[in-house]
Amino acid sequence: PFLLPPNAIPGVSARYAKPGDIITIYGIGFGSVLDSGNQDIPSGTLVPGASKLSNSFSMDFGGVAVNLSAANTYFGLAPNLIGIYQFNVVVPNVPNNDLVPLTFKLNGTSGTQTLFIAVHN
Repeated sequence: PFLLPPNAIPGVSARYAKPGDIITIYGIGFGSVLDSGNQDIPSGTLVPGASKLSNSFSMDFGGVAVNLSAANTYFGLAPNLIGIYQFNVVVPNVPNNDLVPLTFKLNGTSGTQTLFIAVHN
């Protein structure tokens, strides 16, 4: 299901994210990546396994940092896809809100878009 307030869009399966949930977010344009041996992966390559962003990366939910070293987190290319990045993150403990801003920094530069996620305990 989508992480929205339930019934926000008629006919769309939705639920709130909860602190501690592991969620997957996809994106494009996050730069170079390294394979498990820390070798550059050329652009346009189908990546069969795990990779990681070569630039520093941080993400937060409503100003609360995501622990990117927590178990089950991942930030790299989506396996078996080309040019799609995948972020598996643990939702941090934030106050209940239907519009929690989700922001990120790549190599110290803030992203130009703010996403919103519905989080309730």
